[in-house]
Amino acid sequence: MLLVTTALSGLMAGAIQTAPAPASPAARREAPPQQQPEPRPAASQDPEPATPALSEEERANAVDLGTVDVSTTRPRGSVDSDIPPDVTLTAEDIQSYGASSISELLTYLEPLTRSSRGSGGQPVMLVNGRRISGFREIAGIPPEAIERVDILPEEVALEYGYRADQRVVNFVLKANFRSITAQVEGRVPTAGGRTVNELETNLLRISGAQRWSMELEYERATPLFESERDLIRDPGSTPYDLTGNISGLPFGDEIDPALSGQVGEVATVAPVPTAGFTLNDFAAAYGDPRTGDLGAYRTLMSATERAEVSGTIKTDLNSETAVTFSASLRDESNRSFNGLPGVTLTLPDGNPFSPFAEDVLVYRYLDDAAALGRQTDTLTSEAGFLLDGFLGEDWRWTFNGEFTRNETDTVTGRGYGAAPFQTRLDSGDATANPFGALAPVDFTVVANDTARSVSQRIDTEFVLTGDLWELPAGGVSTTFKVGADTLSLDSASTRGGVTTERKQSRDRLSGLTNVTLPVASRRTGVLPALGDLSVSLNAGFEDLSDFGGLSILGATVNWSPIEKLSFLASFTDEEGSPSISQLNNPVIATPNVPVFDFAAGPNGETVQITRIEGGNPNLDPETRRVWKAGITLQPFTDENLRINSTWTRTSIEDSINSFPTITSELEAALPARFTRDPAGNLISIDATPLNFARAEREDIRTGFNFSKAFGTPTPRAAPGAAQGGPVVVRGPGGGDGPRGERREGGGGPVMRAIGGGRGGGMQPGQGRYMISIYHTYRLQDEILIADGIPVLDLLDGAATSGRGGSPRHELQGQVGVFKDGMGAFLRANWTDDTRVDGGTGPDLNFSGRTTVNLNMFMDLGARTSWVERYSWLKGARVQLGINNLFDSRTEVTSSAGDTPLTYQPDYLDPEGRSISLSLRKILF
Repeated sequence: MLLVTTALSGLMAGAIQTAPAPASPAARREAPPQQQPEPRPAASQDPEPATPALSEEERANAVDLGTVDVSTTRPRGSVDSDIPPDVTLTAEDIQSYGASSISELLTYLEPLTRSSRGSGGQPVMLVNGRRISGFREIAGIPPEAIERVDILPEEVALEYGYRADQRVVNFVLKANFRSITAQVEGRVPTAGGRTVNELETNLLRISGAQRWSMELEYERATPLFESERDLIRDPGSTPYDLTGNISGLPFGDEIDPALSGQVGEVATVAPVPTAGFTLNDFAAAYGDPRTGDLGAYRTLMSATERAEVSGTIKTDLNSETAVTFSASLRDESNRSFNGLPGVTLTLPDGNPFSPFAEDVLVYRYLDDAAALGRQTDTLTSEAGFLLDGFLGEDWRWTFNGEFTRNETDTVTGRGYGAAPFQTRLDSGDATANPFGALAPVDFTVVANDTARSVSQRIDTEFVLTGDLWELPAGGVSTTFKVGADTLSLDSASTRGGVTTERKQSRDRLSGLTNVTLPVASRRTGVLPALGDLSVSLNAGFEDLSDFGGLSILGATVNWSPIEKLSFLASFTDEEGSPSISQLNNPVIATPNVPVFDFAAGPNGETVQITRIEGGNPNLDPETRRVWKAGITLQPFTDENLRINSTWTRTSIEDSINSFPTITSELEAALPARFTRDPAGNLISIDATPLNFARAEREDIRTGFNFSKAFGTPTPRAAPGAAQGGPVVVRGPGGGDGPRGERREGGGGPVMRAIGGGRGGGMQPGQGRYMISIYHTYRLQDEILIADGIPVLDLLDGAATSGRGGSPRHELQGQVGVFKDGMGAFLRANWTDDTRVDGGTGPDLNFSGRTTVNLNMFMDLGARTSWVERYSWLKGARVQLGINNLFDSRTEVTSSAGDTPLTYQPDYLDPEGRSISLSLRKILF
């Protein structure tokens, strides 16, 4: 056993890792788990202590380390890659976010985990540098169980068998941890009208390589109606109302010359009087038609209910292999309301209730909001497993399988038919008053539209990683992945009594390989003047039963000329197919959807249309090419400051997209998607997915992350341990599976410096603050819908979303502080203003917007005097969150001087500022 001098112990800030020759499997498995060293106060406060003696157990497990190269040792649980993390968050950094679970923590980390390649998907998740069986495996784990979080660029995903379109987040869990966590939360908008209640509980135990957990969640939200917000609706072209309006036949013709004579103008539309139905009564009530305010019958946000249970078990099968099982079941329901059903009645002349010489039309709403409601129920079940083991000394393999089943049922009300009541009017029934109270039972219920889809998926993957051979600069790191999956989607939809059934399945075989070639290395002395230089090449292939072969090719150059500076450049050329849901989702028609029609006159108009959504079986695969170059700088050795900048250019041919917002340019390019009546009124839109001929984006994202401890450490009551002392190598308890010590990235044996401090970490009595700011500058964002038509520039008047075009500039900032069990975390986002060119209609200008979210929390258990009086406060935390602190809204102004309904602030952001309060209790 080697006794390490005080000087070496001072260099080793806390626990560090090395990779000596492994002990026998039996010895490794009997080794005690890693223990976290005691924090060391400032040196000036410690007397010169004596070197502590080692226990017999420590001496028995100690290993002669020889000469230790601290600079090349990776921390426990690190990703096995030459590419360094863009961001590393310590346990103290994580505490400052005030998150209650990994799922919530990822929400706060979104600015850091957002892919520069524009995929918009969730990042790749790893635990202790290894693949997992699925996100459900870790979603509910409390942040207290996390030792460190590493956020890495997209290129690292290739080394784990994923595509390079997602960033990688590696969660390093503590070696030993157990807890029972329960949380209750309520959230309300300050403008009122909606409440959200949520209950969560999590059971977790980590004991070295063994881990199991279970989560239970329940959430319920009440609906938010238009009447609970300040919305101004356009009258619309068809004047339905609960009391009613009349018009000539057809709509727009004169009602009756006698009525026109009494009111002094040609009367084409008139409101129904509230009492009396003579010609004089109609003349007295004449004026603007009733517009029928349906705000109390339309939802801006649906009523929702969700219940979910999930669990995970991870254990060793033997000294070589670990296995993980995870499963979840989620039941969700969603109910929305689309207004009142309208009926149009023809009142014949000569009817007892008609004072007119001609037939007229009567427009009435029936008081039954459920008749146009929509109910959606979804049941999702998932189950997966993962095997993790070794081949020889240098190769690690994983084999995982997953089964997913999703059932979705949607019922959409279609209102009432007027036939029974119309028959009574035609026969002159004296009890059928078209101007009186109308009962829904007097009309025919139109059959509901229904849609049902059942999707099933079975995935299997085998991934092998290791060093193929040795070069002078290091090992050639290689990843091989082969996979096979099968999925099916059966859907049936009924619209207007016509049922359409679709069945589609897809079988896929895939392969991917990534090879990293070390060219230069400071550590091994190969071309040291170049620093560290490696080149990665990757290639992949997919064979789809419904699309044929698709390929992936890419290359990455990773160069660090000096320790504090690194450059990363990559190119990817990949083909991607539409998802089976994009191809085969059931067709669903939503009535009374408000949209702004730019073509409805010089000032445009908000109209109610039927929006048709579902799958598009005619989608083509897309080809995506991504060029990327980035630089990362860590200017100071003793400060946790990291600066990076990334340039990304993406070009996509046959880009697969959801249907964009309606503009004049879009209708000109896709006229078949828009249906208008003979008068030119827009009545429906086909909003199924589509291919754009080409999409091109280019941007630069630059930012920094900084964190630092502050305050004076609290002296310990007893003299501290020695600053120098023996280094003891612990067994695999700090790892996450069998033979974790074989690879540095796998959490191998950890050197524990007796009495070692925590380096730049937060010591007792100290606090910690963190700050990050990122700026995105978009150089290009263009789409070409089809050849032969103009390119749409989203930075200059074109738009694909209801919030305008793409902002040229965007800023994201985060500030967090934590001390003595109390913390606050603030997130801010600013976007530049944009505009939409209305063509023959009005232009729309969208203001810039700054949103600020604040999260504050207090660990009640840290208040010693409170806990002494109320013992249940131990492990309790109260949290107050304010989303959209300043109630910021996007202001949209039309060149016509008004704001259309669908762009009014309360329509774009109906919830606005909201406040949440939660109480969380954790038991160890």
